[in-house]
Amino acid sequence: MSRIWLIVLVIGFCALAAAAYAAEDVGAVVALRGSALIERDAKVIEAKLKDGILLKDGVETKERSKAKMLFIDDSVLTLGEKSKVKIREFLYRKDKGGKSIFNLIDGKMRSVVGKSEFEIHTPTAVAAARGTVIDFETGEMDGKAFTTITCHEGEVDIRNIDPAITGKVTLRAGMTIKVTAGHPLPSPKPAATLKATGAVASAATADATSSAPLPIIQAPPVNLQPAGLKTTPLAVRVVIP
Repeated sequence: MSRIWLIVLVIGFCALAAAAYAAEDVGAVVALRGSALIERDAKVIEAKLKDGILLKDGVETKERSKAKMLFIDDSVLTLGEKSKVKIREFLYRKDKGGKSIFNLIDGKMRSVVGKSEFEIHTPTAVAAARGTVIDFETGEMDGKAFTTITCHEGEVDIRNIDPAITGKVTLRAGMTIKVTAGHPLPSPKPAATLKATGAVASAATADATSSAPLPIIQAPPVNLQPAGLKTTPLAVRVVIP
């Protein structure tokens, strides 16, 4: 009987530890233009500067809005207008590294990859990278889902989200690829040759330089030191272009 109780206690302790870890901030909102929402536990709250980002949170920007998030592994995600991303997995320890997986559900996003293994999943593609700068745009064109991925630094491995479509493409700096639902991976092209058409707006880099007269709000320095970890505090100042 004592052994059974010991097993129950161990399982309970593990469950409590997992819940406590899940409740820790894995990132924070460090810059905001316009309006953004955080979806958490079936609730929706208005995003504010220095708001913590938790595992499983979703972040969505409204029209003519942008949001920038800094994560504890030094990764930075910048969401363009009318875009949505979800933090699917996030595990990081300074002495051991980690891995993060984000779901870009719709819209545009720039990713500056930090110290962890890093994946972006979209409706059509999976991008895996480390230490790179990547732009994403996902949406629909002519009734088909697509994702355009542009690599600015380093390399990123691309595969189709559909496991029935095999193969992998390595995207290098200055190259871009468009992954369309139901189609095999095309060959990468120089980024300068890509031109947006139809109802979907231009790539995230062009969007980031928009001169629309929107107010820019900047957060004061943010300390992203997780609770219980012996890490060096990270202070940043970030402004959305």
